[in-house]
Amino acid sequence: MTNSQRIGFWGGLLVAFFIVIMPTPEGMAITAQRAVAVTVLMAIWWLTEAIPIYVTAFVPMALFPLLGVLETDDVAESYGHSYVIMLLCGFFIAKVIESQQLHRRIALTVLKSLGSNQQRIILSFMLVAAFLSMWIANVAVVLLMLPIATAVIAKTDEAEGDTTSQFGLALMLATAYACSIGGTATLIGTPVNMVFAGIVSELFPAAPEINFFTWLKIGFPMVVVFIPVIWIYIIRYFRISTKVKIDNTVFARELATLGPMTDGEKKAFGVFLFTAVGWVFRSDFDFGSFRVTGWGTWLGVGDYVHDATVAVVGAIMLFAMTNKKTGKPLLTWQEATTVPWGVVMIVGGGYAIARSFQKTGLAGWIGQQVDFIGAYSPLLILLLVTTFIVFLTEINSNTATANIFLPVLAAVAVAAGINPLFLMIPATFACSFAFMMPSGTGTNTVIFASGKVSIPEMAKCGLWLNLISVVLLTALLYFVVIPILGLEMTLPGWIEGK
Repeated sequence: MTNSQRIGFWGGLLVAFFIVIMPTPEGMAITAQRAVAVTVLMAIWWLTEAIPIYVTAFVPMALFPLLGVLETDDVAESYGHSYVIMLLCGFFIAKVIESQQLHRRIALTVLKSLGSNQQRIILSFMLVAAFLSMWIANVAVVLLMLPIATAVIAKTDEAEGDTTSQFGLALMLATAYACSIGGTATLIGTPVNMVFAGIVSELFPAAPEINFFTWLKIGFPMVVVFIPVIWIYIIRYFRISTKVKIDNTVFARELATLGPMTDGEKKAFGVFLFTAVGWVFRSDFDFGSFRVTGWGTWLGVGDYVHDATVAVVGAIMLFAMTNKKTGKPLLTWQEATTVPWGVVMIVGGGYAIARSFQKTGLAGWIGQQVDFIGAYSPLLILLLVTTFIVFLTEINSNTATANIFLPVLAAVAVAAGINPLFLMIPATFACSFAFMMPSGTGTNTVIFASGKVSIPEMAKCGLWLNLISVVLLTALLYFVVIPILGLEMTLPGWIEGK
């Protein structure tokens, strides 16, 4: 344990103990006060990484029952939430795509087709990274792209005779940023999105379900806008020229080594396609006078099935289908144990925090303290929330940031008479738009660990990109996302007690 970790560990316990024994604030229940103590303890441990961040996610399971905040069964339900199961099964599907090298074939095919000069190479890397990150963990995608990028950089430096070229730095950062942005497109693209969906269902049981297609409607436009913006920013910031041509044989050669598409790849793609279609077409599509019936309604089980149902069916198929080449299932249990289970538990820990906010009345109490926010203009509120979360995420895990602040923002919104989604959706997106520090996102961490990017270089490039993102993200949320979802500024009818 380092000094900072040791300080974080004991400091967190001391602060939590002080909160527990201090006089209970007026209007706050004692159970709510204890919930605050546990949440603050987790925030400090997450921030300092006093113990592994995945272990910190289990703190509610230990302390909520001991402090009389929630019963053990209530806490345990959060870790088995339907969205937790959906994310886990999504990781299973992603694991097979990786193990069968399907993602590598997709990446090399696109790069071979689009790459010809430095600007187009960067764009092609970003497009591949963004697309793969919609379905596979962002960190896994950047790890895949890293050796390919390194080979391209080496070849370019050799051709130019310049090992100090800015192209390599630009390519590395652009790939990392594209992975972060791509993950915002789908519900399973990043755990932060799953945290949002689950917390909404925990705090507001009567709210419309945040399903895969609902999120895709608002997430995909973000990717379509931000990928070109970041690409233009990167090539101008680093002054990347179109004059330097790149030999695409490096991509063609690596693609050739993969050989023809294998039986495992075909089956992996089939399961992926089945799952994606199942997610998109589960619920009905209502276009006013025209309505398309989803398969859930068509089968008469619309009220019973969930996106997690589709994910579990897809995962079971992976264990049941055999790869002809190896004679083994597409996914063995040994391989399944290597998926990031810890990330899944972090999401469950966030749901436990949200449940404590609801059950103890803490959400309402927090909201009452800051209900003045309702007097601000909607655009200013969006700008303040987005700015705060973007820069906070630079020093804290984006998943941890979402776990801690989404319940708080929900409470603030309700007390101020604002639709909670009006604050929660901007914060969710903002968690993925940290571009300055290695600690901002997992993709930043991987690129920094490669030794190709220094902290000053990342910070200088990322600062301006953060500022651009805050403004553009706020505008897109206000003028695109809110109209798409039909959100009203006022409290919706599904808020309890309205």
